[in-house]
Amino acid sequence: MTGLHEPTERPVIARRSSVRIVKPRALPRAARISLFAAVAASCVALALWRWWRPETVESVYRRSVADVELTWRCEDGHTFTAAGQVDGRVCAMCDKPAFAITTYECKLHGPYDVSVRFAANPDGSTRLAQVRVHGGDWFPATADLPCPKCGQPLMRKAPDALPRAKKPKP
Repeated sequence: MTGLHEPTERPVIARRSSVRIVKPRALPRAARISLFAAVAASCVALALWRWWRPETVESVYRRSVADVELTWRCEDGHTFTAAGQVDGRVCAMCDKPAFAITTYECKLHGPYDVSVRFAANPDGSTRLAQVRVHGGDWFPATADLPCPKCGQPLMRKAPDALPRAKKPKP
């Protein structure tokens, strides 16, 4: 007799993998419409913002000549350091005109100190206008400055970004 509460033997079935493979579900139609509406509204908002926004003004800081300490030399050879300016200076020692100097270099004869003049542009910025070797003729900054010894064009020598430190004397 089999009772209701008597245990029955069940056949042992091998356990299958616990991973179920399901078909990917497609988004419901309402979700697709909502997603499309959100993307479209974002595109419209971006287009309106780009159309109505004010023009961007790029503020680029440019150093002017007045922001830089330059080396100046007068006609008699006195050298001093002062802030840059468009107009020439007067030497404090001899009251003769002084001009800012920079270094140009000849491939054959080495470096030369060259006097420079600046000019103001219509927008207020400054540009290099004229150059000359000490005691020579003024040349436009756009023309080649000839070497006083061989006549070959001088090239502007780039200043050292970090000048070498002076070595202490032993």
